[in-house]
Amino acid sequence: MSRNVLLVLVLGVLVVAVPLAGCGGQGSSPQAPVADQQAPPPAGDQPTEPPQQAAAPVPQPPPPAPKASRPSASHASAIPEEAPAAAPVPPAPQMVTFTIPAGTQFAVGFGSEITSETAASGDSVVATLKQPIIVGDRVLFPQGSQVHGTISDVKSAKKGFKDTGGALSIQFSSIVAPDGTKAAIAAAMTKVAEGSAAKKGAIIGGSAVGGALLGRMLGKNTAGSAAVGAAVGTAVAGTTKGREAVIKPEDDLQLSLEQNAKVAVKR
Repeated sequence: MSRNVLLVLVLGVLVVAVPLAGCGGQGSSPQAPVADQQAPPPAGDQPTEPPQQAAAPVPQPPPPAPKASRPSASHASAIPEEAPAAAPVPPAPQMVTFTIPAGTQFAVGFGSEITSETAASGDSVVATLKQPIIVGDRVLFPQGSQVHGTISDVKSAKKGFKDTGGALSIQFSSIVAPDGTKAAIAAAMTKVAEGSAAKKGAIIGGSAVGGALLGRMLGKNTAGSAAVGAAVGTAVAGTTKGREAVIKPEDDLQLSLEQNAKVAVKR
């Protein structure tokens, strides 16, 4: 029986070994080329692709500028620097001189009240020209020009002059136009107190009249023309007793040049 078993095992081994041997032979044998494989199409039949455009060249950044080398101190001092050209000086404006003759009359006014009660000798005052001063066809001083002066003397009715009333004198020395044109002048006026019955106080022009007026009020001898005498008589009239001299803003003060006045203006 053991012999039969051994025979069966041998047959089984052979049955298994034969197929395995056949598979190993197929793996080692070379494969035959496939007959129906198509050859690649010729190069002329392949579709052509459009040529690609070349990319635009990228601009290269400019090379950095070389740093300027600073000259040494010895080299810089050796080269003289050119001095800047001086600006041309404009020519001086041509001037022409006009003469305002003595006796020329003009009116002025003050912006605020001036009274013999509060005014003091030496006080500066500024009046405004109320009409232009014209020589020929040239307006030398337009309306609104400033006329500068000084209170040359003042007598208050409340300070020892109750019998005659107050008075004040103003001496004008210069006139200035809005554009700066200036001229030295000589003109004066004296204002005395108002009388009774609402009579306006006298406004007396001229330095001589003012001096004579104040001299009479002080009890001094008065000499001069008939005009001076009349002015003094008006000032010392009994109707002005105890009253102060007042110059109001609405008063038109008529002045007269006592001597020629020269003024230089642009041609």
